[in-house]
Amino acid sequence: MKSFPYLISGSLALTTILLNSSSLMAQTDPSGDWLNRDVNWNTAKVSIPQAPPQNGSNLPNCQHTVRNPVLPEDKLVGAAGWTLTGAAQIYGTTTIVMGMANADGMCRPLDYQVFVFANGDFAGTLSPIPMDSRTDGSLFDFNLYRDGFINASFNRYSPDDALCCASGESRVFYEVSTQDGMPLLIPQLPVENTPRL
Repeated sequence: MKSFPYLISGSLALTTILLNSSSLMAQTDPSGDWLNRDVNWNTAKVSIPQAPPQNGSNLPNCQHTVRNPVLPEDKLVGAAGWTLTGAAQIYGTTTIVMGMANADGMCRPLDYQVFVFANGDFAGTLSPIPMDSRTDGSLFDFNLYRDGFINASFNRYSPDDALCCASGESRVFYEVSTQDGMPLLIPQLPVENTPRL
């Protein structure tokens, strides 16, 4: 059977959520440091990480950014406490699902993560930690361009950057491999911080 990529929901949602502008200055945040290191946080045969607890939630005001579960992988992510957002991507046996634990006043995701599955089994996440929009190391785009192969782009902020406009970005390529009969997502790190023109 021929494989092809497709989206579960509108592809503009992720861009709209993550790239809303602001005149505020970026905060220094070490969350993007992992992009500079040769490390893999993913391990085969582990459970989906639980969504981090929140002291308060703005999600009731952001229901227009929430996606209802459709796929079995959606339900697995939801069962771990995450709220689905953005478009799921499927290519062959690989599925990518995005979840968030909260949202800011403009409904941009906070404490969000992207989960990768192969044949319905959890393979890993695109980031070692949950991300906040408009911080260093926050994901703004990902593409499942081939079965088991992904590229993702992350904002790289300097202390003088406005929150709307990170001055750099880093792109990471991932491959779904197999370890002990289970899928394992492997990032190709470290990567460069490329200035935006």
